[in-house]
Amino acid sequence: MMNEEEPIVIQKRDLRDPHIEEMLQMEQAARRPLSPTERAPVETSVLLNPIFYTAMAGLVGAILSWAIIEPLISKTAKDESGMGLILLIPVAASMIGGFVGLIEGVMSRNLPKALRCGGIGFGLGLAWGIAGMFLGGIVIQMIWSVGADLFIKRGPTPGDDPLSFLTPGMTFMIISGRAIAWTIVGAGMGIGQGTALGSKKLILNGLVGGLLGGFLGGLVFDPIGLVLHKAGVTSSGAVSRLIGLSIIGAMVGVFIGLVENLTKDAWLIMKSGALRGKQFVIYHNPTVIGSSPKCDIYIFKDPAVEPKHAEIRQIGGKFEVVDNKSPQGVFVNSQRVSKKILEKGDVIVIGESLLEFQQKERA
Repeated sequence: MMNEEEPIVIQKRDLRDPHIEEMLQMEQAARRPLSPTERAPVETSVLLNPIFYTAMAGLVGAILSWAIIEPLISKTAKDESGMGLILLIPVAASMIGGFVGLIEGVMSRNLPKALRCGGIGFGLGLAWGIAGMFLGGIVIQMIWSVGADLFIKRGPTPGDDPLSFLTPGMTFMIISGRAIAWTIVGAGMGIGQGTALGSKKLILNGLVGGLLGGFLGGLVFDPIGLVLHKAGVTSSGAVSRLIGLSIIGAMVGVFIGLVENLTKDAWLIMKSGALRGKQFVIYHNPTVIGSSPKCDIYIFKDPAVEPKHAEIRQIGGKFEVVDNKSPQGVFVNSQRVSKKILEKGDVIVIGESLLEFQQKERA
């Protein structure tokens, strides 16, 4: 498609506008040829990699849930019971879900988006955690009951180590039951952002990531406790819960970020400003770019950017940038356009922000 370069039209009333000179200067700056530095690929910091920051969000949520629940777990000489253990799964699911939901908004400096996604992630995590607590409990009891019938010949007698009756087969059944239960719960921890933003693809990414993360985290939950118990660590239950929940939270975040990276089709990379190196995956059609926090890609603190400045529209396997009749315009590779089919590596200039378009290679 040909570039559609629009002429600058100045009316009489514009001559009295004190901002007209500034606007002309900004447009001239946008038209200038891009320097080699601006065209060079951006090296994305590990801190801006969704695998890292989503994992850290899940980890923080898990640690906070442990800090809330652990004091509620009443302890006696030989066992641990009470309301704390009942609330463990729902609180962990809500806190991990909330932090995983809000992190993208935080990394994009978009507080309203962070609060909205985090709040919905918290609520969905809590609801799913309550349901998962009952469903997972049923699954665990079924698997453990089968394991007991198959592998346990006798229970512990007075004076025995409580874990002395655990044969390798029964240990496997216990670990498997816990992993399946946390897989069920993990499915609800990553869907907050997609639900809040109305993106089916984000919901699916969060669902798959949560399932994988919950399974792997649950898989190591009991082995950690067994290792600590055999090592004679005091308060091994509390320590194993801390480590186990931390791994679950981190793994949920890791796999949500990993699934996002593997399934993305097109994305923009910020090449300037405070968010330099930040990746914005294109999920919506259209994807709106502007200075409003409600936009899919939020460009803040730039007076030349309109609330809904431009859109990225998907047309079949191609992506098109469209100027929403903004005064300052949209520039692609130093040329002003009203709309243009994007090619891999194109640099879009909106206000003072430079965004590089990237698309996955098709077979």
